[in-house]
Order: sequence, then C-alpha cells, then structure tokens
Amino acid sequence: MNAVRLGAVDTPMLWENPNVKSGKEKIDPADVGKPEHIAEAILYLCSDAAGFTNGAVLNVDGGRLARLG
Repeated sequence: MNAVRLGAVDTPMLWENPNVKSGKEKIDPADVGKPEHIAEAILYLCSDAAGFTNGAVLNVDGGRLARLG
C-alpha cells in the first residue's frame, strides 16, 4: 500500500478555511499546489510504472516539508 501526503492545495476548501482567510497575505504562493499536482502523483502510483513501489509515502507539497527540516 502507498500513500500521498498533501501540502496546501489551491481549492475553495483551502481558501474558505477561517485560519487561512485571516493570514492569507502571509501564504507564499510557492507553497500552494494545484489539484493537478496531486492527481499526477496518484496517477503515477496507480500506473504500471509504480508496480514495484510498496509502502511509499509520496510527499506532494512543493518541498515544504523538507524546508521545515
């Protein structure tokens, strides 16, 4: 089994969140992904190309988790 760990994704659900609304100007656009980024990661994990991938957690967050260290 594999998993996709998401970062912030540019969707109405993100921008309607009260915590995000209050600090919207502090959000770096580079830290917000597009739904297509998530879809492409999932498509990879569902494809034959990932046939030998097992137990992976794929971080799809534009590198934010790595920068937090």
